[in-house]
Amino acid sequence: MNHKAKVVAGVGAALIAMRPAAAVAADAPDLVAAYAQQLARQCGGQFTPAASAQLTDRVDLDGDKVADWVVDASRYSCPSRSPAATAAGSQVTVFRGFADGRALPAFQRMAFGARLEGKPETGYALWLTLGGNDCGDADPKARCDRRVVWRPKEQRFDLADTSVKGAPAGTR
Repeated sequence: MNHKAKVVAGVGAALIAMRPAAAVAADAPDLVAAYAQQLARQCGGQFTPAASAQLTDRVDLDGDKVADWVVDASRYSCPSRSPAATAAGSQVTVFRGFADGRALPAFQRMAFGARLEGKPETGYALWLTLGGNDCGDADPKARCDRRVVWRPKEQRFDLADTSVKGAPAGTR
């Protein structure tokens, strides 16, 4: 297995698309496209540009004026998933984009949905609906919304602290 395949295999999204579906699929970096293809195939689906657009969003999340990519597995119908797997949520993966056209996995979390908020002129924020310990609650059925933030000093994405002001109602 080559390095690229290992990374894709090891890597294991969002509701507002910034570009038309065909454009998202056509210009996704190789690793993002391969990961989306892997997810579609695991669910017994055929990989098409529409499937890629359904799974992916292109958005600048770190403010560097280069597109990052959000892949939200919950947005792709997967009838082969067991109810137990569905109860645990679905994988959301953020690939950080680079000026040379590459994108590398930079953040991954099991979530019960993802959404983008914002505008092109003010920037976008990625919010995940999480459960249990990620909400500071021992009850696995507890839900909260937490923002994914870019930490420039550490050069990584992370969940915002639970004390961040301006979090949606119900967020801990």
